[in-house]
Amino acid sequence: MIVASVLRSGGDFKPEHVYALQKMCAKYLPPHEFVCLSDVELECKTIPLMHDWVGWWAKMELFRLPSALYFDLDTVLTGDCTAMIEAAKQHDFVIMRDVYRGQYNPKAMQSSMMYWSKPVDLYDKFAALQMYTAGGDQAYIEHFMRDKVTYWQDICDGIVSFKADVLPKGLDDAKVVIFHGKPRPWEQTRIPYEIG
Repeated sequence: MIVASVLRSGGDFKPEHVYALQKMCAKYLPPHEFVCLSDVELECKTIPLMHDWVGWWAKMELFRLPSALYFDLDTVLTGDCTAMIEAAKQHDFVIMRDVYRGQYNPKAMQSSMMYWSKPVDLYDKFAALQMYTAGGDQAYIEHFMRDKVTYWQDICDGIVSFKADVLPKGLDDAKVVIFHGKPRPWEQTRIPYEIG
């Protein structure tokens, strides 16, 4: 299994955040190969970004990979994720239901954590059109994948939002904590986060 991340230079994220995620994956995931798609030199297996797509649009290059488990760099793993990965392997494409929009639109997607078991043509579509849409990569994936996805929240427990779940209720039995926006994991003290 390939576990992938993306580091595009010029933003909030640095190589040490890649290494922090890599360490958490080594601790809490089944055997895998960790890779980072990036335009900077890293001390881990790196796949060079081919395009100068700005900001989060660099994530569209993930779909050059025929299959992968993907985490945003501001994801924190806190427990054994084996069961959720085994559940994901039964499906073609697994993505998060959006933490906020999902309350009134159950098909709304959030791309913080994704898994695909066979090639997805999102990269080719974006490379051909480069449609920078409002809502970013999530809106793009949502548009093209509509009824072709399974949602993490429907197949496993343990994936929570830092803002929507951990802040009001605590960590409980969370295995994966999603930090969407601010604060970043290294800007809070509720959950241990060790810079790589």
